[in-house]
Amino acid sequence: MKKLYFLLFAPILSLSAQIEGTWKLAPQAAALGVGPGLGNISWWSNSAGDVTTRACLFDDSIKFEANGNMTHYMNGSTWLEAWQGAPEGCGTPIAPHVGGAATYTYDAAAGTLTVNGLGAHIGLAKVINGSEIASPAAAASSITYDVAISNGGNTLTADINFGPGWWRFVYQRTVPIAVQDYNVTFRVDMSQYAGSLAGGMFVNGTFNGWCGTCNPMTDQGNGSWAVTLPLPPGAIEYKFTIDGWNAQEEFAGGESCTVSSGGFTNRAHTVTSDITLPNVCFASCDACTNDITFAVDMNDYVNGGGSTTAGVFLNGTFNGWCGTCTPMADANGDNVWDVTVPLTAGAIEYKFTVDGWNVSEQFVGGESCTVTNGGFTNRAYTVTTAATIGEVCWESCDDCTTGIEELNNTVTLYPNPVNTIMTVKATDAMQQIRILDLTGKVVATFVGNGLTQEINVESLKAGIYTIQIATAAGNSSKQFVKK
Repeated sequence: MKKLYFLLFAPILSLSAQIEGTWKLAPQAAALGVGPGLGNISWWSNSAGDVTTRACLFDDSIKFEANGNMTHYMNGSTWLEAWQGAPEGCGTPIAPHVGGAATYTYDAAAGTLTVNGLGAHIGLAKVINGSEIASPAAAASSITYDVAISNGGNTLTADINFGPGWWRFVYQRTVPIAVQDYNVTFRVDMSQYAGSLAGGMFVNGTFNGWCGTCNPMTDQGNGSWAVTLPLPPGAIEYKFTIDGWNAQEEFAGGESCTVSSGGFTNRAHTVTSDITLPNVCFASCDACTNDITFAVDMNDYVNGGGSTTAGVFLNGTFNGWCGTCTPMADANGDNVWDVTVPLTAGAIEYKFTVDGWNVSEQFVGGESCTVTNGGFTNRAYTVTTAATIGEVCWESCDDCTTGIEELNNTVTLYPNPVNTIMTVKATDAMQQIRILDLTGKVVATFVGNGLTQEINVESLKAGIYTIQIATAAGNSSKQFVKK
């Protein structure tokens, strides 16, 4: 037997993506297949019996070495077809498809393997890019395959477009790489489950033989349970259960996170890396949500010269501060706007805005309902269950009182509206005064100097402004109108 040598050069990759090693066609049905599209082998594929019938092909091996060499072992016999001028069946390899020196380029990032050299190939010799050759004389000197290495680096799948369709060749390593286990964290939110959890939570699946109580979960608080398991790569099915198998998730089938087989519907996941799975609601593909109602009184804003004609909106961390995607409603025309939003448990930041982001609430920082992060001060709330957050006045942590000057009874402004000089009075000594326009831009700053102070606003353009007053006792935020 003459051994055939191909020279190839490949980049050094992690074990899970290496092409180095010895490969043979997988001894299984559909190791060879052809069809109208990539991955579609509906036209023809080998049967399990073909592994024996075509043993002379399935025992051929290809060895890729780290130094760039490739050796194609045909063991003196391979599968021949009529286009080679021979009866279909096992026989001596026919030139130029008998091996020989060659080069290749393997691009792991692009997922391509290009073999250069007359007659060099993997899979079937007749298949080249764009066609199936009709005679050995038509052999190509370069063939490119789309390749994917999976199953922990132990399976190589090569696809090639030959014009009217695609061929697929599936190879396996002759000496498998030890498969790495990955840490998979399962999480489930039981906060909306009405039954008892006294027996504990468990995860059951194909990876533990649906064993009942062998993989208990840990209560993380706030209704969330979790467990991390080392699992080999591959597809798994699973579900969450209570007290072993005394209670379990039930699915109708067809949900985005499930798969149905043999009359059972379970959650499904393919393990490919360390992962923390989403914290899903029991018997759901989605996170548990709580209906939270927000309400803001815009009367003082309107009385101060503002307009809500373009609408009032809720913006926050839960909607990506999206502008107009969460509009509020004033159903009875009393200028109190509200909206109910389904939110997952946890801390949120938010504020009310007018006309998308054309006007937004402004806070000094330190107010009882706000939090300051990264230079921004927003309202803050922690979602734990369905709730109605108390109605608040625009730019206040409290409900509105009877007038814009009474927004916070520790500070008064007059006259309002104002043309030139405005007087500010406080029950605590003022330390700093800032004036912001409706975009939140600071347009004037003054040093506080007592309980009463006159400030000149003549240079301001006509419009609505927010005045922020810092005192030793706390901060106040009010609106005024410049005529």
